Amino acid sequence: AEGGTGAAPPEFSNHVGFPLTDALYIVHNTLVGAGVREKMKIICAGKVLSGFSLVRNFALGADVCNGARAFMFSLGCIQALKCDTGHCPTGVTSQDDALMDGLDPTLKSNRAYNFQRKTLEHAFHLIGAMGINNPVDLNPSQVMRRTSGGTHPRSYEEMYPPLKRGELIGMDTSAGGKHYLSLGQVQTAWLKGQRLLKSQPN
Repeated sequence: AEGGTGAAPPEFSNHVGFPLTDALYIVHNTLVGAGVREKMKIICAGKVLSGFSLVRNFALGADVCNGARAFMFSLGCIQALKCDTGHCPTGVTSQDDALMDGLDPTLKSNRAYNFQRKTLEHAFHLIGAMGINNPVDLNPSQVMRRTSGGTHPRSYEEMYPPLKRGELIGMDTSAGGKHYLSLGQVQTAWLKGQRLLKSQPN
């Protein structure tokens, strides 16, 4: 979703691609609307740095969160943007013996472990503070975002109205219902998709 790895130029990572937070909910909502969400697993990645990152992504529909950049930081990465040169000053991505001495596996593996443990601990603290017993009970109405100059908080459920199961394909969700599709329903689904993409926060 984001514009590159931690080694990407800042202009790419900050401004290229589709922001994970928005893309994640659109993908989740689209799969629900297509009636296939329960058949899919959504794995997200992109600046997953903290316990709140996990809570937010799970609430917006992620089944799994992958983290890379934050773990690189825990190993000592300083984003020198020299990953591809072999001259990483911290030794994380270098094959140079002198530079590799800075990457002590015993010390750095312990740091990575502690980072992961504390990140999960903080995520569960947040979930508990929300009065929730299980991460699967998180939903978009519980995640707020400031819009309109940072003064008006709105939930992601307000910004991206949820679709009903099968709504995009005209699925009959009643007991024993069947799938059906008409030209009018295709047009309606297209318009709903357009509104969903345009409903970006101000």
